[in-house]
Amino acid sequence: MLRRILTALTIAALGAAAGAWLGWRDPAALPTDEQARALVTAATPGPVAPFVERFDAIFGYRYPGDQLLGSDDYSAGFAVVTINNPAAGYAALLTRSREGFDRLGWETADGPFGDGGFVARRDGLKVTTYGAHACGPDDVESCGSPRSEGPYPALALEIERTRPPLAVPLTVTGWLLGLAAGWLLALVAPDRRLWWRGLSLLAPATAMVTASAVAPGDDPVWEGYMFPVLRPLAAAGAFLLVVALFAGRGRSDAPAAGGPAGASRSSAG
Repeated sequence: MLRRILTALTIAALGAAAGAWLGWRDPAALPTDEQARALVTAATPGPVAPFVERFDAIFGYRYPGDQLLGSDDYSAGFAVVTINNPAAGYAALLTRSREGFDRLGWETADGPFGDGGFVARRDGLKVTTYGAHACGPDDVESCGSPRSEGPYPALALEIERTRPPLAVPLTVTGWLLGLAAGWLLALVAPDRRLWWRGLSLLAPATAMVTASAVAPGDDPVWEGYMFPVLRPLAAAGAFLLVVALFAGRGRSDAPAAGGPAGASRSSAG
């Protein structure tokens, strides 16, 4: 019974991830560099940096070397616009910017970084502010990158996609279908040793994906399969489950000793 329950939860997590992935196939488009600068300027009048840091993938890794083992940089894309602090300082700039987004009809709330920043949402996009390094004339490398503590010489506004409306119902549908499939699948996997090993390797990612499915946010439900360490473990676990299924089927299809094949040999002798 325990094996069936754990199998059902493991396959349910895979189903939830697949459903969420389908729901994310048509998110809001990121603004172009010109649109991003225009949005920030409309909310916060003043000079913005000419350089916009961006990553346009719906979900992916920014660096090719992360494809194999995974990385914390897995994201839904972004565009970052930076404003150097005026003489009035960072706090005044933040207040002016938040008031500007409120004026433009964005829904604002306090930010997650404890620096007095805010998050603004509208039309499938999210703007998150944070204290950043200033942008010089030719300084592309550190322009807009986060600073761990103040004083902050610049304000960065990161524009990201938010969860599409279809993502939640498809996640729930995928989880329920996976739960039913997993409950039945455990019955046709007689190689219990390989099956348990596969479930064990998948367990950390399964727990993380399940937690994300229960309380979905703007991060992908399937992110648990993409993190460093978890990604190779999950891949190895899924491989062992497949091997267990086919290995068990191969043994079940083989003629038993003393069965019809054995009887025919005996009679022939």
